[in-house]
Parts: sequence; C-alpha cells; structure tokens
Amino acid sequence: MRSPATDGTVSVQLARFVVDALRRSGVEPGRVARLPDLGPEVLGNDLARVSTASALAVWEQLTLAGPGTAIGALITDEAPIGTFGLWDYLITTGPSLRETLRQAVEYNAVIGDAAQEKLLVEEDGRTFNIRHATGSWGPDVVEAIDFFVLGLFLTRSRAATGRPLVPLRVSVTHGASGRHRQLTEFFGTTRIDFGAPYNSITFHDNDVRAPLPRAQPGLDRLLVRHAELTLAAARPALLWQDRFRMALDSAFREGAVSLEHVAQRLAVSPRTLQRRLGEHGTTWREEVESVRQEHALELLRTTDLPLRSVAARVGFSDVRALRRAVRRWEGRPPRDIRSTAGAGAGAGAGAGAGEPPATSWGTGPSPRACRP
Repeated sequence: MRSPATDGTVSVQLARFVVDALRRSGVEPGRVARLPDLGPEVLGNDLARVSTASALAVWEQLTLAGPGTAIGALITDEAPIGTFGLWDYLITTGPSLRETLRQAVEYNAVIGDAAQEKLLVEEDGRTFNIRHATGSWGPDVVEAIDFFVLGLFLTRSRAATGRPLVPLRVSVTHGASGRHRQLTEFFGTTRIDFGAPYNSITFHDNDVRAPLPRAQPGLDRLLVRHAELTLAAARPALLWQDRFRMALDSAFREGAVSLEHVAQRLAVSPRTLQRRLGEHGTTWREEVESVRQEHALELLRTTDLPLRSVAARVGFSDVRALRRAVRRWEGRPPRDIRSTAGAGAGAGAGAGAGEPPATSWGTGPSPRACRP
C-alpha cells in the first residue's frame, strides 16, 4: 500500500536506526549531523517522515564502516522487535508467517519509501519467496540496502516463529562479498547466490504455513487498520522544495545529475517536477546552477583538489568554464577564494597536479549532461 504523502520518505523509526548504527560504527557523521530532518526534534516524532535523500546520506557514511557492504545484513541483528515500530508487529503478529509476511510486503510504506523499494511475493506450493529491488543509487549503498532488507525479513521471521529459521536460499544481484563467511553465519546457509538476476530470500512452504506461537485472533486486522491510519497521518518533516534540494544535492555527490534521475528520487515524472519547480518560482536549470555553485565553492574552500578535478566534479567542461563561473558568482578568481580560505599555496595548480583521495562527492559521470 502506497500513500502519495509518504513517497520520497522513510519512517522515522528506520531513520533513527541507521543514524544510531552510524554512531555505533565510529564513523565521523560529518554533514549527516547537519541535515535538517535528522535533528532530535524530528527523530523524536514517531509520525514524522524523513526524506529518502537524508536516509541515503546516512547509508553512504555507514558503508564506509563495513567493507563489502555486508554490514546491511549484519546490523539487523542489532534491531530487536519494536525497533521499526508498527511494521515489526505487522510481520510478527498473525496466524502464520505466510500471512504476516504478505502483510508486511503490502504495507512496506510503513517503514520505507514505497516509491523506491519494490517487493514481490512468489509462491509455488513448495517455497515462499520474497523479491526485492531498490532505487538506482550508488552501488555500495544499493548493496547495503539490499542485504539490509533481506536481513530484516529473516530476523523478523525468526522472531515471529520463535526458532532459528533457515532460508532455503538467498540470492543477490551483487558480486561475492569479502565477508562471505559472516553472511553464511548470519543467514545460516551456504546457499547464497551472488550475481543472481534479482535479490530474494526463499523459505520452505512448511515454515511459513505453520501457526505462529503468539498469534492472537483478530490482532492482525487491528494492526492493518492502524497501519492505514498511520500512513494517512504521516507527514514529511521537510517541505517539498527542501526535499527537492536534498535529492539534487545527492545527485551531485553521486555524479548522476539529470532531470530524470532526480524526478525518480522524488517519485514524480520529469514533467511534473518541472511544473512543481515553476509553481515555486524557479526552474530546473536555475536550481542546478545554484547547487553547482554551492558545491564548487565548497570544494575550493575545503579541499586541495586541482581545478580540473573541481571542474569535472561539478559538471564544467574545463577549467576555463569553472574560472568564468567563479568570477560571475564571486567577482574574483578561484585562487583568491582558496587564499582567503587558507588553502595551501599551489592547491589549484591544475593540469599537472596529482589527484588526492576522492572526496564524498564521488567521481561518477559528469553532471554537465543535465537537461532543462
């Protein structure tokens, strides 16, 4: 079940968990701590919805703590039932695991962004299979989220049945992880198929049809009704234009700036996105230029990247285009901005300078191909 009001957002319970997981990992939160919908007033409101862009920013940092991104599955062991609020009880309360898993899939918007997270149940009389796919984000983030979702269904199924349920098979579209042994221990099986056509977790039909030990007649129907009311009452913590800016910012950091990509992040069509921007007195081209300016100036002030690298990262064809833009924005050349910021002499040496380690903006395809 989807609610248009929750598209482009995730539950505050999910956001709280990944923020806490980041803190436990010891990774410096950096800009994540400054995101407007991850402050204590939002994370403390159980009806709030956090923008998917903010949640992805946390996932990006979290993957730094877990090489191979198996961390997505492993952290679900740190989430007891109740961590994800109502969704946890949808999946653990009912006559059988078959019914509660179907219920949890149908109401996945209670926990995640139903516009981006696709779930499908398949049955053939012998097996019960849940397939999952997520948005077209950075590969490490996608891998971590895919493992996280499969891990959630496993840990919640074990809690519902009260026994160490073992799946028949786990399939992922990603390559073999360097933490294969940990994944084998976590899922309880060596049947983990890497490089598969889709992500899935498969249970034996007998396991999902057995009565749940703590089932209470009628409680599952009450929880479904509560889920519908919760989705109807939920509201994004950020205004639409703020969510758009965060989605565009994320696209810049991934090197994937295009009208179509950002529209997909916001669960609207490109034409609808252009219309909404017009209603707010701006255009796609103006917004891209504004964020490009913000990113370029931040890179100049806070890194010693060569000018050619700064130009490429923010979508300019060459250093000359960057210099012209900086003069237009600031009325002075890039070297003066670096000098004022206290950057080392020669930081913008240009073509001959060596490349420092990549920053969090990423080095993906140039965003200069964005279309108005």
